[in-house]
This record gives sequence, structure tokens and C-alpha cells, in this order.
Amino acid sequence: MKTTRILLLCMLSLVLSGHALAADSLAQVLDKVATAYGPAPGAIRETGTTFSVLEGEGSLLRLYKFPDRFHIEIAYAIASEDRTMIGAKSWNKRAPANDLTRGSIALQAARIALPWSLLSRQSAAIDRGTASATDGRTVRVIEIPLDDVLRMLVDVDPQTGYVLRSRGIYVTGGTAVEFATLFSDFRKNGGRVHAAREEQFAARAKTGYSFIEKVEFLETIPDSAFAPWALADSGQAAID
Repeated sequence: MKTTRILLLCMLSLVLSGHALAADSLAQVLDKVATAYGPAPGAIRETGTTFSVLEGEGSLLRLYKFPDRFHIEIAYAIASEDRTMIGAKSWNKRAPANDLTRGSIALQAARIALPWSLLSRQSAAIDRGTASATDGRTVRVIEIPLDDVLRMLVDVDPQTGYVLRSRGIYVTGGTAVEFATLFSDFRKNGGRVHAAREEQFAARAKTGYSFIEKVEFLETIPDSAFAPWALADSGQAAID
């Protein structure tokens, strides 16, 4: 009789725990994300080291100001990357970006601002249910549109509220191209959380990884820090 009662209690526990997991709505998951990461900053400045399969090791600088200012610089030994977004305009090495590069820049901007870029778009968020992460954990998959041909899927650990992976899906000519980033080594910084390690993939092939050595959560960053050449050439009004 005692064994029967124990089995019944175990079964009841499993049913209740499963029910509790299923009861977490999308809003509840996003609330957990907001609690885990802290309040959204006005701007972000990141520096670190990155390694590219093609280019080798390089120094990394990223700037972001909500809602639509972004700049990235990577200096490799024999090459460099320089991309900027200000509102609807994007540049690749100071030249106007083509459609694919513009989508890539928009994705990079949304990724540096995670999870706040996700939370700011939660009214358009789509719950894609659960899936298994690469380490076997069950994650909640949330989709947000970035533009007509670009969407981002975000894997959230429902236990911690941490974002474990982002996947940008860019559709061109009827073909979908996926750019993914795995986030790990989560650290607390002034009441907020950031991932210190990132692993990057394109079309499911690993392209590199980055170590974010310093993150500054700021109230603002002047526009001159993003595209000083554009401001000098055409004036502030031309890029607002």
C-alpha cells in the first residue's frame, strides 16, 4: 500500500510539473527574460576579440543606440569590417549597403541589443513552442519580424530567462539563408546580464566566435560615433 501511494504521488508530481510548464504563456516567458536581464539601456558599447574562420583573430567594437543606430568595426591582421546602420540607411565600409548586407546589419543590430530588441517587439512576437537546445535543454522558441524578408528566432531558457541562441532567417529569391549565434558565459554587469561568449554560424557552418571582454550600458551615444563621414558629408538631416 505504501509503495502504491508513493507511485501515485510521483505520478501526480509529474502531471503537476508538466501542467505548470505548459501553463507558462508567451507573456510569462518574456517577463522572465525582462527580469533576468534588467532594464533596457539607452545605448550599448562592446569591445572584445573575435576569431573568423576566414580572417583569423581580430579586435571587435560594437555600438548600439536604441532604436536603430548600430556600428561594428573588426580589425584583422590583413582585413577589416566596418558596417553602420542609422535608421533606414546602411553602409558597408562607408558605401551604401546592398539588400543582403543591409539585412545582415539589421540582424547584427537586433542581436547586440538582445534581449531588449525582442522585448520591444513583443506585440509582434510569435510563440513557436518548445525545442531542444544543442546541450539538451528545452527552450522556448520566439519569432520576431525585422522586416519583410528578415525574421529572427530566439531560443529562451524558460528556467533562467536567458537567450541561448538567435537565428536570423533572410529570404532572397525564394531561398532562406540562416545566420545563427549561440550565447554562453553569462555575466552580470551593473544590474544587467550579458553573454561574454558568442559562436557564429552561417547556413549551419561555423564561421567564428567572439569574446565580449567589456560591455558598457550607457544612457546615449552621439550619432557622430556611428557615421562621422556621413554627418560630415551630408549633414544630420540627411540620415535622420
